[in-house]
Amino acid sequence: MTIKEWDEEFGVYTLGYPNKEVKLSMLQHLMGAFRHEYNSRSTPIVKKLTNAFKEGDLNEVLKIINRLFKNIPSHIFIKDKEAYYHSIVYLAFHYLGQYIDAEVNTSDGRIDAVVQTESHIYVIEFKLDKSADLALQQIQEKGYTDKYLDADKKVLAIGVNFSSVEKRVVEWKVLAIKT
Repeated sequence: MTIKEWDEEFGVYTLGYPNKEVKLSMLQHLMGAFRHEYNSRSTPIVKKLTNAFKEGDLNEVLKIINRLFKNIPSHIFIKDKEAYYHSIVYLAFHYLGQYIDAEVNTSDGRIDAVVQTESHIYVIEFKLDKSADLALQQIQEKGYTDKYLDADKKVLAIGVNFSSVEKRVVEWKVLAIKT
């Protein structure tokens, strides 16, 4: 890490990555730490996840996400916080090297996550112990996909529901907005 900024008045440092290689290395270590495995084992998963996104294979994306959750010890799971599940997924997607943005502000609310590939834009809403339909309904009611309709890409809305009991994605639905 590199010191990017220092606020002398408050004694606060802002850290950043000096280059892409250091950033990817840090993300690989974080992914390994979250999975409680050696970081070298995370790279094949990232490759599979990247390929699944590029191919638009959302079944495989969600299978991989569920395998990531299986590696988290039960005693450190925060089962009743949607943000916990959201942050694990965000970290995994960010490590992909794909464009991902979390908590994207719009005039009508915040999108949980947006993943962009060369050909697709995935607008994702997460729910905990609710339903994928409710997540899709929120995307539609709040017009979360509207800001991406001018892009020369397919736009998909994805509603994802996590179960705090099963500690995984239990339901997800996709709605093609622009094909």
